[in-house]
This record gives sequence, C-alpha cells and structure tokens, in this order.
Amino acid sequence: MPRAQSGSSLQVRAGTYGKEIGLEDFGRFFDSVYLHYSKEHKADWKHDEFRGEVLKAFFAERTFSEFTPMLVVQYINERLKSVTKRGKTRSPVTVNKEVRLLSSVFNMAIQEGAATVNPCLSIPKSVKKKLPARNKRDRFLSYDEEAKLFSHLRGRRAHLWRIARFDLETGLRKSELTRLEAAHVNLSATSRFVTISDRRVEVKPGELLVTRSKNGQPRTIPLTGEARRIAEVQIDDETTRRYLFTSFRTGGMITEIKTGFTAAVRDAGLEDFRFHDLRHTFATRLNESGVDPFTIRDLLGHSTTAMSGDYTHTSPERRRAAINMMSRKPAGTILDSVKIPA
Repeated sequence: MPRAQSGSSLQVRAGTYGKEIGLEDFGRFFDSVYLHYSKEHKADWKHDEFRGEVLKAFFAERTFSEFTPMLVVQYINERLKSVTKRGKTRSPVTVNKEVRLLSSVFNMAIQEGAATVNPCLSIPKSVKKKLPARNKRDRFLSYDEEAKLFSHLRGRRAHLWRIARFDLETGLRKSELTRLEAAHVNLSATSRFVTISDRRVEVKPGELLVTRSKNGQPRTIPLTGEARRIAEVQIDDETTRRYLFTSFRTGGMITEIKTGFTAAVRDAGLEDFRFHDLRHTFATRLNESGVDPFTIRDLLGHSTTAMSGDYTHTSPERRRAAINMMSRKPAGTILDSVKIPA
C-alpha cells in the first residue's frame, strides 16, 4: 500500500492530512488516491473502477467518519435484493467483491490518515455468511470433450484454435492471454531480462512472461511443446504485431473471442463450458499429474495467506518439471503432432 507523501507526514501524525485536502470524503479519496494506486499496481484495476462507481452511487458524499457497520450492512442487504440489467437477482459473490473493495479503500484511508476505523471489520457474522467469496466451479474438459471442441475450431474459427489451445497449455487468464506481447515469449536459446517497475525479471529459454498477474506480480510460465509450436507460428505470421494474438480488425489487442468460441462450444455439444474453463482444465491436469499445490499456485499466478516465507515459492526448474509432467497425455488424445490449422 502507498504511504502518505513525506511532505504530509506531520499532517498525518496530527490527524489533519485528509481533512486539509478534502480526502475525508469517500468518493474523492477513492478517485484521487485508491484508484490511482489500483491503476499503477493491479492488472484488474478496471474492476475496481466500475465497482467503485457502484459504491460511490450508494454512499454518495459521505465522509469516512459517517460510515458505520450497520450502514455497510444496509448496503449489503439492498444490493442482494437488487436486480441486474438482465433481470436476474444479483450474485452474492458480486456483492462480496464490492464489500472487499470497500474494506480495501478503508484500509488505505486509515494508512493515509483520512479514516480511523474500518467498519467492514465489524460486520456481523450472520451477514458475512450471505457473501461467499466465489461460486465454486469445477468445470473442465475431458480429453474426449477436448477433441470435440477443437474439431469445431477450424475454418473461419482457425485463429481461435491457436488461442484456445495456447490457453489450455499455459493456464493464462483471458486478460493475460490477450495482453501477452510477442516479445515476452522467449523462443531463443538464452535468457531475456525484462525490467518491470525497477525489478529485473529473467525469462528463461522456452518461457513466457506475464508482466502483471492478478496479484500484481510478474510470473513466468514454461511452454509445453504445443504452446511453443503455436508461439512460433504466431511470431512468424506477418500479421502479428505487438501482441502474440493480434486482432484482425484493429491490428492491436484481440477482443473478438467470445462469440466464435461460444459457437464452437455449442456445435461441439458441450454443456456449461466457458473460455475460462480452459484455465480450470490446465489446473486440473496439473493436479492429476501429481504436481504439488505450491507449484500449481505459482503457475496460475495465485496468491495465498495461508503460508508465508521464501520456501513456499517454487523454482523455475520445478515449474518446468510440472509442465513436463502435465504434457504427458494419455494415449489416444490430441498429441503434439496435431497440425495447427492455418
């Protein structure tokens, strides 16, 4: 978390920092301080931006001192009763994310001297139980379903074959996949070094670099043989520019994935399968191959507070071994010899 600037340190101690520049107002603090920090340090800052608009609409021009636990409970109850634009009841998971953002804003405001207490910490347990952290989803591809799906990513959907296959082989989030730059896929025989926020990150041969995971940190992922072949095809393609997967329409970051992929899922006869489930499949196959939880966590770019210390961070060699284990597919499945559609 960012700290108050040095010139304001005395004001923070005196309790006047937030008051003098007007940051005791929730909305103003969110826009001027929190969102600025989010844009600089979080890959999914856009989520903070639109959730922040929801929070500001409800809490209007309240100051931090006017917040109480019961006011937050009122917000939760009203949001749970509200209806989305599609006419559906709002998901408790969505409301949970909004309240977590509200709590994060308060934590930062306390650190900056604009607030003194976080009301989200005193919400009754009975209310907290209404807000699950996530909808548990275990959907992943069987090898038979994989064959059916990719058989429908041909012809005018051939570009989606490469995208979906690469995602299945790397476990990237969709946002990470679309932002992946060709220069951040190392197909050479020597390491590359990329500077990210004054940190020098090594990308070993046969690895790709995610410059900023959802947890705000960079990570590297070893390429499977299939992922490497796709990367080679993409990089050699004259239409590829900055991003590994370039939009045919704009020449920039690709966005046209959902419609064609959803149609392929439908034509393949798959039930309840989304693009993000390719990432679930990647994680499931790592687990089924006997890869330990810490290595899976590091490959997926997850963070955990259950344990701490350097010993929980896995080495590049261990991550490479995990990818090799996962790459050994059962006989009769799609193998690396499958031709990449043009």
